[in-house]
Amino acid sequence: MRALGMTYRYTYREQWQPKDISVLFRLYQLDLNGAHETYQGYAEKYPEHFVEEIKPEV
Repeated sequence: MRALGMTYRYTYREQWQPKDISVLFRLYQLDLNGAHETYQGYAEKYPEHFVEEIKPEV
């Protein structure tokens, strides 16, 4: 996703259905308008969210 110009914003934990397992999802976002606003929908919906330290590609 980084190769496409997307940037990492945050990670959130969701109880994934139908198997009822805990899954971590990383939100990557593409800034089309240059505003650099982060979509907060998942952060508001799922209480466990955080920013990981993502290592740069070599």
